[in-house]
Amino acid sequence: MKEFETNQLFVKNEDVEVLSLPYKDNSYAFNIFLPKNRLGLKKLRLQLSGVVIRNLLSRLKLESMTISIPKMKIDTNYELKEALMVMGVTDIFSKQRANLLGISEQSLYVSDAAHRALIEVDEKGTTAAAATYFRIWLQSRTRKQPRMFIANHPFLFILSKDMNPFFIGQYA
Repeated sequence: MKEFETNQLFVKNEDVEVLSLPYKDNSYAFNIFLPKNRLGLKKLRLQLSGVVIRNLLSRLKLESMTISIPKMKIDTNYELKEALMVMGVTDIFSKQRANLLGISEQSLYVSDAAHRALIEVDEKGTTAAAATYFRIWLQSRTRKQPRMFIANHPFLFILSKDMNPFFIGQYA
């Protein structure tokens, strides 16, 4: 873990502190949901919903921060065919029923579906799918004492676009 000072978006309530690290395209962000209780990850997971997440993200304010977060690299691969079929997306997987004429005049169908995500966090920032980074602005030390954000116990992380979550994981 490396400690650094920066101005960053932050919000807290009685159960959680949220630090938002924007990517180069500021509509995307890597958000750390750190339970105030070291053993509070399970409770936090049960309490979070899309509405709660969006509510917290909508209240983020820029604050002077001293941040300490662990380095991590998460490389995941999810097979989606079965999940999509359970949700009713079945025709595209059928040779007889698939209608992909908008893609090609040939008779096409989807044989498999998968999703791969790569997220890396280090002292330089965060990279998602090896494509984008967030910028860190250092501030002068003449201002008030910065708030401390030390992610030294399990937390959730949420990738968001325009404050809408699209990927959730946990660091434990």
